[in-house]
Amino acid sequence: MSKRVEDDQAEAAEVDEEKEGADHEEEEHEAEEDEDGTEAAAPKRKGGFQKGHKGVGRPKKVKKVIQGRFQKGVKPDFSAKEKGRRNQSLQARSGLIFPISRFAKQLKRGGYAKRVAVKGSVFMTAVVEYITAEILELAGNAAKDQKKNRIIPRHIQFAIRSDEELNKYMSNVVISGGGVIPNIHSVLLPRKVGSGKDADTAPMSQEL
Repeated sequence: MSKRVEDDQAEAAEVDEEKEGADHEEEEHEAEEDEDGTEAAAPKRKGGFQKGHKGVGRPKKVKKVIQGRFQKGVKPDFSAKEKGRRNQSLQARSGLIFPISRFAKQLKRGGYAKRVAVKGSVFMTAVVEYITAEILELAGNAAKDQKKNRIIPRHIQFAIRSDEELNKYMSNVVISGGGVIPNIHSVLLPRKVGSGKDADTAPMSQEL
């Protein structure tokens, strides 16, 4: 039994010597890499990374990321375009004139849904701004046709009723001070009697 125990101890000692030799070779290899200009290597500690040494045992890609853009204590190097977009507000980035925050506030207050996304308020603002721009453009053209410098409700009424899509969209809308569109039914127009240029016009007879 004692001989067998001695043989086991000898084998274990040989294995330990081989491990120590391999660790020694790895340390020499790392020291050679440091001489070539790589990162300074510290002696490895069994069971994990070396305490107090940054980056030991990490992959090369991770080391590059840490040393570069997202290194601790160093501000990220963003381009001028990215910096400008980060400093701008949501209103400026969307390129809209109407206030997005007010539309978002009214959507939340209306209780249409439990949650309102930011994109939803931006989309709503863009739609309302587009429809307003269309109506104002047509109303401005109507004001120019009448040689006026100011848009009044009458011009807005003309603009909406003259456009087929806007008239259908706002069919149930009554514009205060807009008046009515001049329209006389053909049945109510006077009927011509006779032929020729000098034909007299007479009102339609109501006799049965």
